[in-house]
Amino acid sequence: MSRINLLPWREWERERRNRAFFSRLAASALIGLCVAALAGLYIERMAGRQDGRAAALRAQLAELDGRILRVETLRSESEGLEARMAVVLRLHDERSEVARVLLELARAALAGAHYETLSRHGDAISASGTAASAGRISALMRRLAASERFGMPTLHSIREDPDHAHYGGRAVHFDLGFPVLASSHGAEGG
Repeated sequence: MSRINLLPWREWERERRNRAFFSRLAASALIGLCVAALAGLYIERMAGRQDGRAAALRAQLAELDGRILRVETLRSESEGLEARMAVVLRLHDERSEVARVLLELARAALAGAHYETLSRHGDAISASGTAASAGRISALMRRLAASERFGMPTLHSIREDPDHAHYGGRAVHFDLGFPVLASSHGAEGG
């Protein structure tokens, strides 16, 4: 038999396989690096898009914050206007109420009795004046009680008043009080 030395061939084959292995390893590493680079670029691009979306959302939020601020400003101005309107309406009602009370006092007045002072404390009126006689004061109190605007009057004091001789010898000075009743706004025409 002839002797064939297969050793060099095995050696060459082993080197060829090693070169092929390292070539494939290098190719795989290169492909892995390319894939990693592409994945990094893709992720960076997606992050850029997200940053763009976030910036757009921040801009929209800033615009909405501006609108909310304008709405709050308008709301506070509206509340201020409502408060001023309420004050104006209350003052108008009070002015009208004072006029109605004075009109009703004039309607209840009678000849032979007059008021010298009138003062209002909340829902009560204190009056003092002079009358020709005690009977005139009684008639005045009945007229006040019959009024829709006033409650039952109370006579606090009555005394002779010689200083008012023009009323005659029976002239008296009186102090009385009576409540002002709550009125319905539509009850009277004025």
